[in-house]
Amino acid sequence: MALNRNITISEKYSVISVIKSLFKQRREQSIIIILLSIVVSFFEMLSISLLIPALEQILNQSTEMNIRFVSYIKKVYSMINVEYTILTLFIGIALIFIFKAVINITLATLINKEKLWYEVSRRKKVCDIILYSDWVFINGSMKSYMTNIVTNEIEKDRDVYLKTLNLLPMVFLLLVYVILLVLLSFEITVLIFLIIGGVTLILGRLVKNARYNGSKILRQRNLFMKETLASLDGLKNIKSTSKESFVKNLLHERTKYLSQIRYEMNDRMNQITYLHEPANFIPILIIIYISMTYFYVPISVIGIMIYVFLKLSGDLKVIQTEYYRIKFEIPSMNAVDVLIDEGSKNVEKDGDTTIEGFNEKIEFKDVSFGYSDNDVLKNIDLIINKGDKVVFFGPTGVGKSTIVDMILGLIYPKSGELTIDGIPIENIKKGSWHKILSWMGQDPYLFYGTIEENITWGQKDIQREKLDNACRLACCSEFVNKNGFSYDYIIGDRGSKLSGGQKQRLALARVFLEDPEIVILDEPTSHLDMETKNKLLQNIGKFCEDKTLIMITHDIEIPSFIDTMYVFDKWELKKIDNPNNLR
Repeated sequence: MALNRNITISEKYSVISVIKSLFKQRREQSIIIILLSIVVSFFEMLSISLLIPALEQILNQSTEMNIRFVSYIKKVYSMINVEYTILTLFIGIALIFIFKAVINITLATLINKEKLWYEVSRRKKVCDIILYSDWVFINGSMKSYMTNIVTNEIEKDRDVYLKTLNLLPMVFLLLVYVILLVLLSFEITVLIFLIIGGVTLILGRLVKNARYNGSKILRQRNLFMKETLASLDGLKNIKSTSKESFVKNLLHERTKYLSQIRYEMNDRMNQITYLHEPANFIPILIIIYISMTYFYVPISVIGIMIYVFLKLSGDLKVIQTEYYRIKFEIPSMNAVDVLIDEGSKNVEKDGDTTIEGFNEKIEFKDVSFGYSDNDVLKNIDLIINKGDKVVFFGPTGVGKSTIVDMILGLIYPKSGELTIDGIPIENIKKGSWHKILSWMGQDPYLFYGTIEENITWGQKDIQREKLDNACRLACCSEFVNKNGFSYDYIIGDRGSKLSGGQKQRLALARVFLEDPEIVILDEPTSHLDMETKNKLLQNIGKFCEDKTLIMITHDIEIPSFIDTMYVFDKWELKKIDNPNNLR
């Protein structure tokens, strides 16, 4: 099953479901974050509460609540043998603020560690899905979709997790601010929350379509990635046919639409941000007027209420902004999980039998294979004995590469049986089988690194003599030591600094260096000139004298060392022994 190419955003995720998932995955860490948040909230309430008697002493005012509160403070100071004075009160307030800062730093560090854990674990999961999922699943899914998830969506996925973690402490702080306001004046607090409720209702309408916009931008990022990758892969063809204008219009249109959605999101964010200023200032004026005119609240209490309200309003602004961003980015979290979930259902199967070598034969017994309902191969019977030199010949799309994919263990027969030395290939451990063979495809895998790194490909402590010999057999020596090349030469992304023929020869050098029992080559000389091709084929023949060789070719000129040829003719596989007699 391939990954759904039309990205569907499920209703699986909401802010609440993200919080539930957080507790499910990291229960202990979540509890610690909550406990620290409660501690921070407690000290926040304590520090603000201590400001009331401090202000009243400065302003020479006194209230009943202040008298009771000061008596509690004096008892605490007495317990620690400290005289209660305005100086010791201020020192106490300062120490509480310092301690609160230390707890906040600890909390922020913990949240940052959780963010790091989440990002690393999610990236590892996505990489594992791509590397260890069934080949049919991976091959049938869009490369651009997976690239977009690895490069873009996983960043948004991390941000959802981080923003959700950051919201938890703020919720507890909001509760503290509400409690403080109620203690200071219940009537004014009710009035404040009527105003805040109205503002929240207005701003809530701005948040309403955040998730829908997030889904749209996810789809557009996928399309943009698909078209960008296609353009980069086909850039030579585009430039050689003067189609730059056509591709430019395509990419510009996608960029414009993608930017428009981002503009709408940022515009909503700006509205939320700037509407908060009057939403803060107007209630403050109302608090001052009503408090002094109707409730005769002391100026010290009014000052504290304004301070608390500003803190509360500021946190509400952050919560609304982050909530909007979370809803906007939740589709990205969903997209990452769709890939992980679907990949987990399509994990590559592996056998239990380890094989140490290739002793007898590869045998296809009445094998058929197809993708969905379309059969590529039907009722194939085929034997490749140890030491055989076999070539598969035929036009594109008849099943040559499919046979090789089955031998490699990437796909399994739909019906019939494929055995290696009598063992069904499904039962063989892939790692042990792949140690015995080496495969070179039409588009060899090369990575950003040196020539030596690409030839050795993870093999360590390779002697220079073996490396030189592999390069000589692959006819690489002709360019590795000339024209500024060397083993340390960086070949660029996917070998972008090399010609097609140079790429093929590097990939062949890798095969020669591995020195396998079975060599599988798919069009190994398609990019080479005739002289280099003939020389390389001679080297392949000598190298494979004591090996089993399987080749795919469109070239009617079959190398002399081939002893068996299989020709695809109208979906039938015909065997030709001693094909060189056809010359």
